[in-house]
Amino acid sequence: MTDVLVVRLHPAGPAPDEGEAPWSRVEWLTVGPSGDKRGAVGSGTLAEAAAHAPGRKVIGLVPGTGVLLAEPVLPVKSSAKLAQVVPFAIEDQLATDVEELHFALGRRKGTASTPVAAVAHERMSQWLSAFSSAGLHLDALYAETAALPVTPNGVSLLIDGPRVYVRRENAPGAVLDVEPLIEGLQLALASGEEAREHVTLWLTEEVYERERDLLEGLREFTASLQFKLLAEGALPLLAAQAMQTPPVNLLQGPYAVKRRLQMSFSPWRHVAALAVACFALHLGVKGWQYFSDRRTEAELDAQIAELFQAALPGAPVPDALRARSMVEARLAALRGTGPAGGLMAALDTLGEAISQTPDTQIEALSYRNNVTDLRVTAPSVDALDRIQQVAAERGVAAEIQAANPRDSRVEGRLQFKSPG
Repeated sequence: MTDVLVVRLHPAGPAPDEGEAPWSRVEWLTVGPSGDKRGAVGSGTLAEAAAHAPGRKVIGLVPGTGVLLAEPVLPVKSSAKLAQVVPFAIEDQLATDVEELHFALGRRKGTASTPVAAVAHERMSQWLSAFSSAGLHLDALYAETAALPVTPNGVSLLIDGPRVYVRRENAPGAVLDVEPLIEGLQLALASGEEAREHVTLWLTEEVYERERDLLEGLREFTASLQFKLLAEGALPLLAAQAMQTPPVNLLQGPYAVKRRLQMSFSPWRHVAALAVACFALHLGVKGWQYFSDRRTEAELDAQIAELFQAALPGAPVPDALRARSMVEARLAALRGTGPAGGLMAALDTLGEAISQTPDTQIEALSYRNNVTDLRVTAPSVDALDRIQQVAAERGVAAEIQAANPRDSRVEGRLQFKSPG
């Protein structure tokens, strides 16, 4: 199987020289499909990393300080609807308007929660521009915090430069940019529970020797403490974890990878000729059907004119569609069921919609200038979609303005706009 080049843009790396663009100095490592190393860790510019890319897939690791990881419990399963609900599900964790953010979704792993990564569009553009300018075409882009290892029934810590990375089982990873080191470790181990935790700490031998007394002193605050030394830094650890348990890929939606189809069409020339012949035959059949339908249409128009004169004697015969609408309006007037407007039309439409969505309750309703605003609680987002669909069938424009999970139900805000 194809080897993979993992390129890390990490804030703990060397600063670029004067005149260089941000992220021009990076680390890279070639690994196998299972994450095993295929060489030493390299460091330098993105252009130097690109020299190792031919014939390999390319995965980028970006700073966790720029990506919010969350695992909300969402009320729907459809991917398209999940994308609509996610911003509202984690809005209390966001410090930026949702319009400025890109949301990427991961696969559920046997739990009710859905992995989500949120990153600013501006930052995504900067990262992708840096890779593209160096000639690196990414197959996947992960947040480095999503590639942290997991310690069963415990907590994983990684010291990399001035930053402390932390990940607990069944929780997304995070990074703490806090100095001095003791304060970062204290925050990482502050779980809010009295019980001590089993801790696995990854670090280089240089950091261990420099901070030996501080690190060994952590034993009295943990249930157990295990040190794992990194001979070549954090990249081999992160690359192996990313290959074994792929995190949320940020290349989704407008940033999805677009591949060109590269193949020779010479072996397919006979098939192509047959396809052209079939297409020409199809056009001939459709042409015959078209002229046949025109003759049938003319006969129907004559019948419509005859029926129209019978229904509305003495009235000039309009075109077929106009004739139908005039006859239907006359029949509705005779039955006394002409179209209603305003609030009554909105209430009639709402009543029909609610009758088709059991267990849906109206919590608030306001009407002004043919616009009806609603707040309802429904069993699912599908119920809100059904209300919108029924309204559309009744000729009322309906819009779902929000859908937020509340307890085991969904609170929705809708707006009806009646015609006229």
